[in-house]
Amino acid sequence: MRDLSTAGPLRDAAGDLPVIPVQLDVCSESDRNGVLARIEAEHGALGGLVNNAGVPLGGALEDVSEAELRRLFEVNVFGLWALTQRALPAMRAAGRGHILQISSMAGRMAMPGLGAYAASKHAVAGMTEAWRLELHPFGLRMVLVEPGPFKTDIFERNRVVAAASADPASPYAAFVSRMEEKAAKWTDRAGDPQEVADRIVSLLADPEPPARVPIGPTTGWRRALRWGLPDAAWERLMRRAIA
Repeated sequence: MRDLSTAGPLRDAAGDLPVIPVQLDVCSESDRNGVLARIEAEHGALGGLVNNAGVPLGGALEDVSEAELRRLFEVNVFGLWALTQRALPAMRAAGRGHILQISSMAGRMAMPGLGAYAASKHAVAGMTEAWRLELHPFGLRMVLVEPGPFKTDIFERNRVVAAASADPASPYAAFVSRMEEKAAKWTDRAGDPQEVADRIVSLLADPEPPARVPIGPTTGWRRALRWGLPDAAWERLMRRAIA
């Protein structure tokens, strides 16, 4: 956890299970090294790594600053890559282990107003596709988990919009305002994150998990529309949806 002072609910939910919260910011090399060294010393190589760290970023791409974009990729891409890279030598030596990359349906299709976030998830998807093949001969299994919208803090406490897009002077201000209203409606229809947690547990126990695992009630029709429609038809549909 990035902040151990918030570990109370986790400990309560764990009950008698031997869950040990540790300090870990995936962007901190010392945190990554310290946590992995401790785990390997006390328990041996990781049996499973779930790369769930991630931050959102909404707003029009023109409004996104370089600092905002770099921070987004630092967490969603570089932090994920660095932690996995640090864990791999012991996992390879053990000849077993599962690595689950928690991505998003945004890694398959980019929605307007979420272009920066989608770019980071597309990067994770490309990385995972290659890494999965590289690791398979060593007995390691890597999976890309692609949830649709679920009721998590990403829509509330962890919601982030590019500073310039929040400025009324932005040429995209009206667009962003409309998207915020639509996002509120999507949030109301979002799924229960317990579904994702349960699927993660089952994937960690699957000796040959699939390469990609879309999860959520909207993922099926969204994929069917995106890849079943010609690009021009898809764009017309999207323009009507965000109007």
